[in-house]
Amino acid sequence: MRIHRWLGIGLITLGLGLVVNSILGPLVFGIIEYPLSETLLNQTIGLDAVSLALVAPMSVAAGGLVLRGHRAGAVLGFGPAAYTWYMFLQFVLGPEYAYYPGAMPLHLGLFILSGAIAVGAWSAIRSEELPAASRRADRVRGVILLALSAFLVSRYVPMLFDAVGGEGLSAEAREGLTMFWSIFLLDLGIVLPATLATAAGVMAGATWGTKAMYALIGWWAFVPASVAAMAIVMVVNGDPLASMGQTVVFVAGALAFAAFAARLYRALFVDRGETDRAPEEVARRHLTEVG
Repeated sequence: MRIHRWLGIGLITLGLGLVVNSILGPLVFGIIEYPLSETLLNQTIGLDAVSLALVAPMSVAAGGLVLRGHRAGAVLGFGPAAYTWYMFLQFVLGPEYAYYPGAMPLHLGLFILSGAIAVGAWSAIRSEELPAASRRADRVRGVILLALSAFLVSRYVPMLFDAVGGEGLSAEAREGLTMFWSIFLLDLGIVLPATLATAAGVMAGATWGTKAMYALIGWWAFVPASVAAMAIVMVVNGDPLASMGQTVVFVAGALAFAAFAARLYRALFVDRGETDRAPEEVARRHLTEVG
């Protein structure tokens, strides 16, 4: 794989930027202050914890792999970049600032950098470098992507029925209207169509579908973890809108998504010579891992 130095350096910079933002935020020092409700502040602490413990290390590690020319670098780098872009759009819009906050240059910079890295990582992923898989394995992976789509839709089905009936928003949604609607638009307007299209491509055996799957699963591995972390912080801090039942579901979902991503990405570290010499054997191994 070609060494994309700017991409590797960008991923390392992104990881360090996430560390700085998490440390300066309410998770540690509280220097960055958000004009948010108690519930949304608890959720922000959960987001910062995941960014610090999972996303930042992955971004730095992916940057190192890119600089070494490893095929896993760009694939693993797409997830942290997509996560950061998704989250920092909410950080900029959600608080509904009536003033220019001191953290705005940092947040705007991370938003721009993550978007550029996501585009660069996608361009740097070479389909021929990705591990081979059997048609059955592709169908299984497609079904998993459809299940992820169904899980995402399930969170919004009650809201859609409420919209038809003209009902008001839930108490949690009213905690931050701009935050709620930005997440609604991102999930149903971008993530859902992308996941459904990827599922169709993978099940059809399309090369672009495999590439999209390896890229998209990185986002799916981080965001459910952040949702679970938000729920945990709400329970621990005695948030009035906390739900132990939902927290258990979110944690289980995050672990399941992470396990699938780990199994998928592990194949990127299999020796490429072995893949070239015995594609049938490698395909059977991948099928066993997925199944």
